[in-house]
Amino acid sequence: MPDEHSPGEKYWQVKYSWLESCGYQLRPRYRPGWTPSWITDPPKDSYGRKKREDYTYFLTPQIMDAIRVKDGRYVMLKRIHKLQSGYNQEVEISLYLSSPELSKDPCNHCVPIYELLEPSDDDTYSILVMPLLREFDADRFDTVGECVDFFQEIFKGLQFIHQQHIVHRDCTGPNVMMDGSVMYPYGFHPVKPHRNREFTGSAKQAYTRTQRPPKYYWIDFGNSARFDPWDKSPRIYPVHGTDHSAPEFQDPKSEDQLLDPFPTDIYYLGNLIRLYFTEGWPDLGFPKVYGLDFLKPLVNDMVNEDPMKRPTIDQCVIRLNDIIRQQSSWTLRAQVWHSDDNIFGFVYRFFPHWARRLYYIVTQTRPIPCRPE
Repeated sequence: MPDEHSPGEKYWQVKYSWLESCGYQLRPRYRPGWTPSWITDPPKDSYGRKKREDYTYFLTPQIMDAIRVKDGRYVMLKRIHKLQSGYNQEVEISLYLSSPELSKDPCNHCVPIYELLEPSDDDTYSILVMPLLREFDADRFDTVGECVDFFQEIFKGLQFIHQQHIVHRDCTGPNVMMDGSVMYPYGFHPVKPHRNREFTGSAKQAYTRTQRPPKYYWIDFGNSARFDPWDKSPRIYPVHGTDHSAPEFQDPKSEDQLLDPFPTDIYYLGNLIRLYFTEGWPDLGFPKVYGLDFLKPLVNDMVNEDPMKRPTIDQCVIRLNDIIRQQSSWTLRAQVWHSDDNIFGFVYRFFPHWARRLYYIVTQTRPIPCRPE
């Protein structure tokens, strides 16, 4: 019952005024003296309170949304425990990848860090300020070309990370996000992205990924490591991220062995495509996406049981681009279908898709989304 703040929320409630002095305003739920709206204005039934904006909250206490006061931009705040393992790496690597020089690189798909906040009365946590993003699969891909664009962007992003001699070590589905602002110009709620900001109805997706291509970002560098440029044989003790299926980690003895972590990143990336697209995982709610079988040979090599037989990220990028060049415009414009689609969904999506498709053909819109320079 969110009539009161959870223990994790109380941290943000206490920091409300301090964050406001730093230029960041939290939602009304966290204002000092907050009274739930369902108490001052009781709904008709007990379910009605769940429809109130101030009922919603993040289940993960480490994150919080806010508005940057100077420009009204929606941002996300992430608190990081200074004593947790990997604190220095996450902060240092995140800031390094967001440095002015690296931020200019179009291949950089690492989440931008706007600011690092250090509460003067708190020796326990630091706070990273980032843009408000959406899960990459929060919105359905409309065409094969949109899927291909996503693959190109995240491959290019991981290639950039590896070129900085950094290994992500958790480059899995939950750590890929997208800037949904271009597709949702009227905004969306940070906790319930399918709702509008005011929580009065559904968020309006005004554009498809073809019409307004979003930028995709790698996030969460809590497990990451950075190596010296001259280290030609990097080795490190393994850590387990979100995906526990990497073959090299199945032997319990591996935890005590120094391993090259870069091939594991390749496995994670290949397995992301396998689970979310080419094969799916129905038990976890990931349907197979039809029309992407041309990627299977590359994906199979990326998830090879032997880490030393996996391609490097540079080789993956080259092979991916070669595969894409072999696909016809007809293939890339094809509508995306899921293994769990039914006839009602088919009818609902079929005609709007073909209306867009014919328009794209007439206007010579590229089948793979193209971002403005």
